[in-house]
Amino acid sequence: NLKMETMVIGDVSKTKIAILYDDSRVDKNVLKELREKMGTLKVDILQATGELEKFISSDKLRILPKSIITERPDRVVFNLSEGKVAIMLDTTGYAIVLPSIFNDFFTSMDDKIQFPIVGRFLKLLRIIGVGMTLWLPAFYVTLTSYNPEIIRVQIALLISGSRATVPYPSFVEVLLMLMMMEFLTEASLRLPKAIGPTATTVGGLILGQAATAAGLVGNIMIILVSAVAISNFLIPLNMMSLSIRVLKYIFLFAAAFLGLVGVVVCVVGFAMYLCKQRSFGQPYFRLFFLDNLGKKKGGEH
Repeated sequence: NLKMETMVIGDVSKTKIAILYDDSRVDKNVLKELREKMGTLKVDILQATGELEKFISSDKLRILPKSIITERPDRVVFNLSEGKVAIMLDTTGYAIVLPSIFNDFFTSMDDKIQFPIVGRFLKLLRIIGVGMTLWLPAFYVTLTSYNPEIIRVQIALLISGSRATVPYPSFVEVLLMLMMMEFLTEASLRLPKAIGPTATTVGGLILGQAATAAGLVGNIMIILVSAVAISNFLIPLNMMSLSIRVLKYIFLFAAAFLGLVGVVVCVVGFAMYLCKQRSFGQPYFRLFFLDNLGKKKGGEH
């Protein structure tokens, strides 16, 4: 029951767009809302799927993505079988899949060939990685500068000893190292593939060792930044990974100004934001591992 609707968008580019969906599974409300947005879209030039995804988004100020942009045919086919809609352009090999919920961005297509318990475990690892990316830098600042009594005395003394020669507050230390890691990440994307991984790896080792030897950062800080960098790359889809990279700085600044209270406020506020969001009428923050429950005939939830 696969159907395709075509249209032309762009007064100058005349870009051909195809909307694909399974008529027996798709949510008619989602399809109706998408048609209305596409019908009112007025642009001169449309070249990429990212531009179209930005145009059809209902939120002017977004923190997290609500549509998946993918070049994998198996992901598109799998989402079509779940009653979702795929949008394709004749100018690019990428497709937009919608509606997409928070859980979809942590699902890898390789999980489908694993045993169910293995797939759930891998998804759990990615969720834990998101938590580490968001909260580790903020908790380090909180436990170092505001509430050292929360952790064990031995750990507090260990952190204090590693920061004995550091001349500035923990917030500046964390921000400095996080920015250096961002620089290395961006440099690895711009350098030639032949030398990119080697240059960034050697550069990271040299910078970390030199900064520790000079007393500008503590040894614990190097471990923390490495854990944050690794955990961020556990997310399969780059759109969500970039959003999480930015969000961790909000948690960090809240911890720097308000301590543990700021971290708690950010966690509660982030959860409330996720619960409030909708992706083409679908709840954005549906329960993990339960996204297929309650599915009715015709794709309705």
